[in-house]
Amino acid sequence: MARYDAAVLRALGRDPRFRSAQEVHVLVAAALAGAARPPSLSTVYRTLRRLAGERVLDTVQSPDGERLYRLCGSDIRHHHLVCRVCGRVEEIPEPRELTPVVERVGRASGFGSVDYSFELFGVCPACER
Repeated sequence: MARYDAAVLRALGRDPRFRSAQEVHVLVAAALAGAARPPSLSTVYRTLRRLAGERVLDTVQSPDGERLYRLCGSDIRHHHLVCRVCGRVEEIPEPRELTPVVERVGRASGFGSVDYSFELFGVCPACER
């Protein structure tokens, strides 16, 4: 485990919502205040990117284009339905319809090892009221 992994995971573990690297950096710095030297923002970015690559973290790209992170709630491939108002997240299983479409696009384009991201953003029932 790298030096700041535990602090980053604790910061993300407090809330099931997705968080930006800047938000995680603030949470980690506050948690380590006085006890240890907090990591730089670039260290937090590298840690988040690595943990996401290891599938410890889920990631989505916000409608503004920012990469957001949270602890992965499942070890099977899944996607997310995210409330644009409060940040509530629902995990949705990979729809069976997506895999054939991805494979068909890969074959038609000549691309191999095609991967994809599928996230939905909306307004949850509590915020809709």
